[in-house]
Amino acid sequence: MEENYATLDVETVSYDTENPRIKIALEKYGDQITAERIYFALRSAAEGTKSTSSFASLKGSILASNGALYPITVNQKDGKYVCIDGNTRLAIYKQLAKEHAAGDWSKIKAAVLDNAEPRDIESIRVAAHLIGAREWPAYEKARYLHYLRDQQFMDYSKMVALCGGNKTGIERQIDAYHDMNEYYRDIVVDDTAFRIDRFSGFVELQKPRIKDAIFDAGLDLKDFGEWIRDGKIFRLETVRDLPKVLHDDEAKRVFLDGGPRSIEEATKLLDQRKRDATGQSDKEVTLEKASLYRLAEVLVRRINDIPHSEVRVLRDRENENAEEQVGILEHLSVCLQGLLEDVSE
Repeated sequence: MEENYATLDVETVSYDTENPRIKIALEKYGDQITAERIYFALRSAAEGTKSTSSFASLKGSILASNGALYPITVNQKDGKYVCIDGNTRLAIYKQLAKEHAAGDWSKIKAAVLDNAEPRDIESIRVAAHLIGAREWPAYEKARYLHYLRDQQFMDYSKMVALCGGNKTGIERQIDAYHDMNEYYRDIVVDDTAFRIDRFSGFVELQKPRIKDAIFDAGLDLKDFGEWIRDGKIFRLETVRDLPKVLHDDEAKRVFLDGGPRSIEEATKLLDQRKRDATGQSDKEVTLEKASLYRLAEVLVRRINDIPHSEVRVLRDRENENAEEQVGILEHLSVCLQGLLEDVSE
């Protein structure tokens, strides 16, 4: 693969319709994909992130600098140019030209690849989107991993080399993507109600014992999709509580017959029963004697119940101890993450 730098006429460069950040948004148009619809998808994708590189700020930066700081990357094949990386920059140039903004927006700097192999193109996409600095929703990452495995037939060793992580993690993300589409996407009213921010719940579903607990209770994965849709499981980390909830008849009834967040009511029932059995309340168990797991249970409840006013005090450092308190929480996070990495599969 050869790479050369050139200045190209923006109208000769086509958008990459396989761009992972917008592919899901373009699916609804079928074969009716237009430049305007691609532009809208790119703008929506940029504005939908928490990154400072939103569409508006990037456009302002390009205007202030009289051009993009970095060249786009295009693949040249059969005399045509397709933008592999930099589709948002390309869209901004085309829009500025359309708006007759001050400056010359008819040409753009580009790194031109001559007849790049599919693997080369995927490597560029991965570097730009999957492991790059820009935020990318987990569902779309998993969708792209699914594409690499099932359409590009890339083996796991190559996927790990390209995307990082490990085989188990990649498998879970792909399986979660499949389950979310089959058992959740198909039961919501329409695509406007399909919330990709529910994806981590389906990642939790792939962990040991979760599916077995559902099947052992005489239920199936369609039920799981409905629990997510109806909000019975609202905080997605509570998916990991399903085995103990479904194993207990009373807790199972509270969960299945309840409304939104009913899994939390079911776990509270189990926690209260445990405290009654030991004859000890949270206050009676000293910190020194409490097990790590008991402390974790209590800490989870305290974090979930923390009032917004207290969060604001910590965030805005409104008292003299706030800085120290945030530091303690950050240290806890680092230690916990280290432990989880040590025990992860």
